[in-house]
Amino acid sequence: MYDNLFSPVQIGRLEIKNRVAMTAMGLNLAAAGGGVNDDAIAFYEARAKGGVGLIISGLCRVLDGAGVGEPNQLAARHSGDLQGLERLMDAVHKYGTRIFIQLHHPGREGQLMFGEQPVAASAIPHPLSGQSPRALTLPEIGKIQTAFVTGARIAQMAGADGVELHGAHGYLINSFLSPYLNRREDNYGGSLENRLRFLVEILAGIRAACGQNFPLGVRISADEFLGDQGNDLAASCRIAAALEKAGVDFLDISCTIPESPPKAALTCIEPGTFEQGWKRYMAAEIKQHVRIPLIAVANIKEPQVAEEILREGCCDLVGVARGHLADPAWCNKAKAGRAEMIRKCIGCLVCINEIFHHRHIKCSVNPTTCREREFARPERNGAGRTIAVIGGGPAGLTAAMVLKDRGFHPVLFDAARRLGGTLNLADKGIGKDKITRYIDSMIAQAQESGIDLRPGEEATVAKVQALSPSGVFIACGARPFIPPVPGIDGGNIVLAEEVLLHPEEAKGDCVIIGSGMTGLETAEVVLKSGHRTTIADLLPEIGAGADMMTILDAKQRMAPYDPTYLPGHKLLRVTPEGVEFECLATGLPVRVAADTVILALGVRPQTDLVARFKAAFPDAHVLGDASRGGRVVDATQDAYGQAFVYEP
Repeated sequence: MYDNLFSPVQIGRLEIKNRVAMTAMGLNLAAAGGGVNDDAIAFYEARAKGGVGLIISGLCRVLDGAGVGEPNQLAARHSGDLQGLERLMDAVHKYGTRIFIQLHHPGREGQLMFGEQPVAASAIPHPLSGQSPRALTLPEIGKIQTAFVTGARIAQMAGADGVELHGAHGYLINSFLSPYLNRREDNYGGSLENRLRFLVEILAGIRAACGQNFPLGVRISADEFLGDQGNDLAASCRIAAALEKAGVDFLDISCTIPESPPKAALTCIEPGTFEQGWKRYMAAEIKQHVRIPLIAVANIKEPQVAEEILREGCCDLVGVARGHLADPAWCNKAKAGRAEMIRKCIGCLVCINEIFHHRHIKCSVNPTTCREREFARPERNGAGRTIAVIGGGPAGLTAAMVLKDRGFHPVLFDAARRLGGTLNLADKGIGKDKITRYIDSMIAQAQESGIDLRPGEEATVAKVQALSPSGVFIACGARPFIPPVPGIDGGNIVLAEEVLLHPEEAKGDCVIIGSGMTGLETAEVVLKSGHRTTIADLLPEIGAGADMMTILDAKQRMAPYDPTYLPGHKLLRVTPEGVEFECLATGLPVRVAADTVILALGVRPQTDLVARFKAAFPDAHVLGDASRGGRVVDATQDAYGQAFVYEP
């Protein structure tokens, strides 16, 4: 079925069993101060067990101080790091998977919180933090080059199959390669040859230390989207050719630096609205200029897209990163012809948002991500006892599958004919097809597991009592919040959820109250239907609290329709003519004329329904939105944890 995907491939003299590479992701999961721990081993071992051909580790520091990229990351600094790395290599190799260590220095992406001023090729202030790095001196350049060589040698001694140098995304090596970031006037700046010198000298040092047969590659930003001020695709083709001449065995093709224009900046780690495989053209163009294998990072979620890219000859290996956060068994399921069973990444960016806040990665659709060791051994003591699960959204389905795996007999009720809960609204937004496929995969997994699913059947206390369950899990979700303000029951009021299902409910000029993701998704639907639209929120920023990349993506897609934003405006009343607000900054009233007023103010738990079941079943467990309205990740993490530790 996927003949190209599961054919072997060579990098140098190393054979890799298939063409799927789990490309590098920062996890912030390793030991405090840097180094391998049991949690990091469990994370990577789960993906190796799941059948991936090649793992490229997350950021591995070669220096402390200004060389720290994450508080908790792998490290290859000295002989003290050998033992931990060796344990990691052994854990992965058991499954025939190859692993490369990604050697990294953050450059100006380092943070003052780690104790030292960041360093870079030149003192170019960071566009987000505003902090300026210090330009490296020549002796410091030599010290860092030596650290990269030492890191490679430590990785080799530990049993790594190769190393990748991170030369993309504005990190230290990239700050030398990029004409925008490199303003030096010595032998390490100016011409392409000079800008390559820092990296080429590291490559030469690694070859001298590790030999000619140790696989060695570089991740590059193929396009910085800055025109001739930065490296465009044409310049990166020249860089790729030069790196091949310098002796690298493979290239890992990514894109962007922090200065990339806002729209382009999203292309490094795309939100869910981006098409799968869209940036394959970058690897395809570079492939015309080199003979060494290329890994294409191209927003690949599903095996049929990966197979298509390989068939086109765009690259030699496909990078599937977040897809492996969502489902460690991505490869095994695809190889077995069970792609419909793969738990699908929805591109929600919860994973990267956690890293931004210095926490370990979480995944909305896979609660065990980075908690593999914690959830490694479920107690299978269900003995066929019946558990009633009320609600078939992400929390209910997650709990039911965990309980089934533990040997219980879950019976899941949901009043809707299609399981998935409010995700069946979330996928009605524009470009939300990945959510639909995630729901499909959840339903397929639940059916495969043999759970007694009862879609279209509303749970009642009497029905649940008739089961004589040993336990009850309430995952009935939440209702949209309707604020108690004058005019809220007027004929021009409609819920965002209703508009997503029936866009024709929006008529004339629209005001959307609430700028969370539901509000913005509704706004895009309304705007594209031709309605002049105002988006208002009590909070001082549009989309406050949501992932900033997702908000940026939504606002950029709506920009051509010229919506009006009113952050920091308190809703006072709704009238037949529109809405009255108070501007919190000035205290002045603001009136907005509107034919339709759309409420997108979040949700509140169905406390009345929960209370009825709790009265009948005092020990019932309340999950997800039924307990506290929140994100998908909050619902699935809560449900998995409660079901995992449940004792009848």
